Amino acid sequence: MTRSASELRIGGVEIDRVKALHSARSYLSRRDRFGYPAYDSFGSDGPWRISDADFVAPVLLNAEMNSRTFYALEAIRHHLERWLVDIPLDARLVEAGPTELQRLGDLFSVLDSDDLPVDARGSILAKVMHRKRPAFVPLYDRFVDYCYRGADNAPVSKDRKRTWKEFLPLLGQAIIDDLTSGQEFFREVAGLANDPVITTLRALDIVAWHAGRSHIGPAIWAASGTHEAETAESDDLQSIDPDDETP
Repeated sequence: MTRSASELRIGGVEIDRVKALHSARSYLSRRDRFGYPAYDSFGSDGPWRISDADFVAPVLLNAEMNSRTFYALEAIRHHLERWLVDIPLDARLVEAGPTELQRLGDLFSVLDSDDLPVDARGSILAKVMHRKRPAFVPLYDRFVDYCYRGADNAPVSKDRKRTWKEFLPLLGQAIIDDLTSGQEFFREVAGLANDPVITTLRALDIVAWHAGRSHIGPAIWAASGTHEAETAESDDLQSIDPDDETP
């Protein structure tokens, strides 16, 4: 069956392009409730170093953090910085092949260690590292997870025995497929952001966040101007279900 030109697929979720663009425009234009531009422009030591500011940046996407999370991230700082050395500044996930996808798995493999406190979960690590390589490291939370693992037609199955090292290449490939099929749309979304600019990968996350939330959170595809259409991230991101953090 041919998908309607008005529909866009994010993982296993189909959404209306017009409504998705409207929500993305609201997300990128408001400067009082959403994560953009605070998260994207928050202070950093550049693309090769992981600063303390990078460790707390996930808070600006309303991720739940505490001192234990900070110390857990601090303990893996060297792993993160070593990983950055091998990833070019202009690396793009949409152009990644098996080798590059494996490097994405290598980044998250640190979460497979029994020695690492659970506080440094995948969603936090993704929010730390996306700012370092914004066209290569995808953002990840329970709403994105629903699109790619939770929906009926999700491209990645749930497997409690799967490691993060194994999961990220699968997630990365599924995201590549969506970036490729919806490239014009995601360029349009990215074009809505000027200060700072964003990548199409960040644009996909914004749309995926809304798409997943429309299924496992309060309704968002409301008429323009309604409260539901403008509900802030901080109103939605409750504690992440442990099931959503098992790759």
